[in-house]
Amino acid sequence: MEEEMEEELTCEQEYLLRAVAQEAMEMNKEELILALLSCWEARFRQKQVFLSTCRSAGYVFKLDEGAGFTPESLEDLEKIFGYTPSEEETRDYYKSLHETVTMSVDMNEIVLEKDY
Repeated sequence: MEEEMEEELTCEQEYLLRAVAQEAMEMNKEELILALLSCWEARFRQKQVFLSTCRSAGYVFKLDEGAGFTPESLEDLEKIFGYTPSEEETRDYYKSLHETVTMSVDMNEIVLEKDY
């Protein structure tokens, strides 16, 4: 039997989820689809503004939509791999996670003036 990992929600998060659920129950299918698309568009715009602002400050991020959590136990790794990974496979996996979430700094962008 698989155990699912559940994260604890804050009071504010629980309130927002209940409010969204209540609002969604009052919508028809088309209204709900339009609301979801609007949320995705807003999320995309926020992400683009964040990346643009960081890029202009000389920071470069690779925001990967992939991994949602870092495995903390051998059982978590077994769920990801589908088998018990070797030490080398585990080390390579953690290294790839680290490389995915770390940022790089473009010192030329920070130090050099832009040509306008």
